[in-house]
Formats: sequence, structure tokens, C-alpha cells
Amino acid sequence: MSLFSPNGLATASVKARPSAFAGTFTALVFSGTVVTACVAMAVSASRVPVSPKQADLYDVGIAFSNLTVYMAIFVIGQVMSLAVAQRGRESALLRAIGAEPKQIRRMVATEALWTCVFALPVGYGLGALVAHVWFDGMAASSMVPDGMTLTVGLVPLFTTASVLVVCSQLGGMIGAWRASRTRPSAALADSAVQGGGRAGRVRAVASVVFLVGAVSLSVAAEASSVQDAASEIPVVLLAYLIAIGLAGPWIGRLAACVAAPLLRRYGGVAGELAVAGARARSRRLAAAITPIAMMTAFAVVQFVSLTGEMDWMAVFGTLLYAGFTGLVAANTLVMLTLERLREFSLLRTVGAEKRQVRAIVVVESAITALAGLGAGALAAIAVMAPLGQRVGTPLSALPVWVWAATLFSGVVLVLAAYCAPLARMLRVRPVEGVTRHSA
Repeated sequence: MSLFSPNGLATASVKARPSAFAGTFTALVFSGTVVTACVAMAVSASRVPVSPKQADLYDVGIAFSNLTVYMAIFVIGQVMSLAVAQRGRESALLRAIGAEPKQIRRMVATEALWTCVFALPVGYGLGALVAHVWFDGMAASSMVPDGMTLTVGLVPLFTTASVLVVCSQLGGMIGAWRASRTRPSAALADSAVQGGGRAGRVRAVASVVFLVGAVSLSVAAEASSVQDAASEIPVVLLAYLIAIGLAGPWIGRLAACVAAPLLRRYGGVAGELAVAGARARSRRLAAAITPIAMMTAFAVVQFVSLTGEMDWMAVFGTLLYAGFTGLVAANTLVMLTLERLREFSLLRTVGAEKRQVRAIVVVESAITALAGLGAGALAAIAVMAPLGQRVGTPLSALPVWVWAATLFSGVVLVLAAYCAPLARMLRVRPVEGVTRHSA
């Protein structure tokens, strides 16, 4: 097989960075699981006679299906772009020895397609299992309409397949377009520090546009009827989350600046290096900040909404979605840590001890948690402060312990995901680690 054939390049790319492939595969599996479960519930509810229970179940199922598809599009796109960006050095080297831009793009498209092929059956199977647990829980609570049976058939399969293929191709296309257009010498220089490139003006303008759009939607929803305002909450939240995702690099830099005085005063060398690293890698951190913010914002908004009426299906759906975004965030953080084997090895070759490397990672996880949880909490407040009061579920009704539990869970998740691969990475000899791309 020729080196420059799409399949040959894709295979070589996966072998060079197996952690990037594994991270993309895992994100696709998580997305497929949630999309399959939500669509299966909505489709099953649509096949029984209309009744109050059927209408409630169908409406909730459709709402979760729509939101899950929207979020999966954004999450998969970011993870796929991150996976492509992590191989920027390899793409630059291929360009330097004669590979054309279209060959780089075909390589990414081929890899994305084959990753979907392997991830689809796993995600579909897990989604069917989750849907049955969801359905059994509702049946035990007498919430299932008469005559309803759960069917996980072709509609969830085709929906999940479409979401995975389209999202991965679009995410890979964005990342591959940037990689294929960058001059090889510039790409090699940018890859010297992972995530060292600056975010562009188009991204900055787009984030402002979505932020303004979210505020406008919120104002319009507040002036509408109670029913319309309630239906607009997910749309307003989605607009805020897209704005956060686009503004991720600047949010990460802002969190580093806020934490810098305290870390430099009490964190010593580890604090100084962590602040510098967070600033230099702000573009990469955006991929982690987005799912953390999604998890926090969605959990807070849903728990505020549930203070009005405790519906088992909505509770399960909230936990399912929060778990989905949490796992994607953890997966992304693991990907970001694994690509830093060379950096950590260089620190150890110049005298840094293992405990100092661990301290740097812990401090950086605190900065990432501050950025993601802070952005998510602010988005939830921006949505529910005006609209929660309008629909009868004010933000003040959310108990303090729910805030505390949500933020504590987020901090633990970020810390655990950052540190999970560290023990394996520190077992690699520094001299060997310097020559490797990732653990």
C-alpha cells in the first residue's frame, strides 16, 4: 500500500498517535449511546395511543433527543478537531516530504469514517441497554402509557449513524483544513508547544455573535408566554454553550490570569509552570472547557426545572446527559494529558522530580476546573435568573447542597481525569519519553 494513499496515511497516523484515535473512538461511543437511548424512548412513545402519559413521555423524549443531537454535534466536532490538531507535527512532516493538502484531508476523512464504523455498534448496543434501564425504571414507577413497549430498532440506529458520521467528518474537515493549509515549517514550530497556536478572529467574532444571540433569545423568551418561555430554555442554553465553546481559549487564559497571583505566591515553581502552561495551551484547553461547562450548566438548569415537578424520566435523562458530558470531558482531559509525555520527560531530564510534575498537573487541573465550572455556572445563571422566575422555577429554589454537589463532582472529575494517565507516563524513562509523541 502506498504511503500517500488515504488508507495508508490513516493507518500510519493511528499507529503514531494511538491515544488520539482511542479518544475519538471513546467520544463517538459515548455520543452514540446517549443518542440511541433518547431516540429509542421518543420513537417508542410515538407508537402508542395519545394520552396524558404518552404526551408527557413523548415531549420529554423529543426534547432530550434534540438537545443530545445538538450537543453531540458540538462535542464530536471538538474532539475530532483536537485529535487532528494533536497530529499537527506528523501532518507537517508529511507535507514536508511531498504529501499534498488533499491527501492530508483524505487521510483524516478515512480515519474518521473507520472510527465511526467501529464505534457505531458499541454505542448502539450500550444505548439499547441504557434505554431498557430507563424504561424499566419508568415502568416500576407506573409512568409508562398503556400498551407501550420499548423498541430499539432501525430509527435509532440510522439516527445515531448519521450523527456520528456527519459530526466526525465535519470536525475532521475543520481540523484537516487548517493542518493542510499551514506551511510545514510553521506547523512544526506551532507543534513545539501543544496548543500553542492562537485562536483566530473568525472564532472570536462567532463567539460574540452567539453570545449576543443568546441574550436576545433570553429577552424574547422572558417577554413571551409561560409555555413558550419554558420551551425556549433549552435553545437559550444551547446558544450560551456554543458561545462558551467558541470562546474557550480566552476563557482558559482568563482563568489562568485570575488564578495566577495566588498560584505564584503559594504554588512555587509548580504554580508558575502551571500558569505558563495553561496560557500557552489555551487553544487545546478549549476542547476540555466546553464539555465541563456543558455538564455544569445543563445539570444546574435541569435541577432548577425539576424543583417544580419531580418526573422520573426527566431525572434519569438529566443524569444520563450529565454523565455523557462528564465522560466526554474526562476523555478529552486524558487525551490532553497523554500528549504531554515529551514535555514532562523534558522537565525530568533537567531535574524535576515526579512529585513536582504531579503538582503541576494538579494545579493545571484546578485552572481547568475554574474555567469550565465557572463558565457553566454563569451560563446556567444567565438562563435561569430571568426565565426560571418566569416559568415558576426560580433559581433561588435550588438548594445550596445541589450547587455544592455539582461543583464538587466537577472538580473531582477534572482532577481524576487529569491525573489518571500520569502514573503510566511517569514510569517511562525521561530519555525515552523525549523521543515519543504520546504515552
